[in-house]
Amino acid sequence: MRRSVTPGALLLGSDFKALGVARSLARQRVPVMIVDDLPRSAWFSRHVAKRFRWRGTMWGEPFAEYLMRLARDHRLEQWVLFPLQDEAVETVARHAYALKESYRLVTPPWETLRWAQDKRLANQLAAQAGIAIPRTWYPATETELESITDFPVIVKPTMSIRLQYALGHKALAASNRSELIQQYRAARAVLEPDAIMIQEVIPGDGRSQWSVAAFCLKGRVTASMTARRSRQYPYDYGLGSTFVEAIEMPHLIELARRLLEPMQLSGMLEVEFKRDGRDGQDKFLDVNVRPWGWHTLAIASGLDFPYAQYRQALGESIELTAPRYGRRWRRLITDIPAGIQEIRQGWSTPSAYLRSLFARAVGSVFDWRDPLPALGDTAVCLARALPWRTRLRSAHPPACSTAGSAKTKSVVGRPA
Repeated sequence: MRRSVTPGALLLGSDFKALGVARSLARQRVPVMIVDDLPRSAWFSRHVAKRFRWRGTMWGEPFAEYLMRLARDHRLEQWVLFPLQDEAVETVARHAYALKESYRLVTPPWETLRWAQDKRLANQLAAQAGIAIPRTWYPATETELESITDFPVIVKPTMSIRLQYALGHKALAASNRSELIQQYRAARAVLEPDAIMIQEVIPGDGRSQWSVAAFCLKGRVTASMTARRSRQYPYDYGLGSTFVEAIEMPHLIELARRLLEPMQLSGMLEVEFKRDGRDGQDKFLDVNVRPWGWHTLAIASGLDFPYAQYRQALGESIELTAPRYGRRWRRLITDIPAGIQEIRQGWSTPSAYLRSLFARAVGSVFDWRDPLPALGDTAVCLARALPWRTRLRSAHPPACSTAGSAKTKSVVGRPA
């Protein structure tokens, strides 16, 4: 009788999010391999059996074809494909029907995913569900900026992170009309008009930022927890949370349920909100259809979403229990500069920050049983100190269209 072999997981990306997934699956004796264009923390984990360096950008048809060759050449057929970066998520979604011949997918086809990935469509569903959103405009021309009279606002992409790679910013702030015109023109230099949105700035620091972590089956939430994203870096329009606290907020779960049901998504998701102190409403910001930065806090709280995702991909199920609240998560390497920024802004005091700094928390990377990823993580952060334009030219060629660009931390062209 032939012995059955446990299908492994192929992770697309090797940052600290991937590291959390690798450690989660390793505890369940699931083989893990990694593909990335830049070795990062998870690349060095002892839990990774094999590493594949993709000498391109993790986007579009060439990358999808590479993944299919990888399955054939290394006998990875029916392994679970885990995208960890949004550009990889979108690539898998756009090539889902071809990739599912080689892998078990946790990513839905693009016709489903786009309702979460495109902020314009996600905002439309939120409004239909009676969920508040920040006031938002979608100007087709510069002339339409005249209708915007309330400031401050931010200019940002609807579905693309090309702005971040081209200009080094996730969003462009404008405190008056002159600045708005200037920032809109800067965005138009790298984005088409239908890829640009303008949104009011909700006042408040990280303590007004909340998330719902959820596990879904075709839109039905089967497990969930809430957390406050107390600090982020940079402090204004952060690239990621740095200090997160598991705090119970049941009404946010209900808001997330109303949003996720029409999206018909399955697996692990994060829904982001921000509380507007002017009217007391929790306003919808974004959906992440992949493991998010602090997902290991959910694991520490009793919700092992990555393993549940793996089991779901195999057609199996796992019962997730109610979360244990009160735990914290910290990404120390960015939380220290985030704390300094908060003190300078007057949002915190040195003593208050130090108390939070020494509070017991789940770390994003360091584990004495798996120490090497911490060295890789430090090296990546030092590399990110290089000028944005230098890194962009050396690692990421400019995208040729916004129609297929991803909303995340890497942009590499248009999918076929």
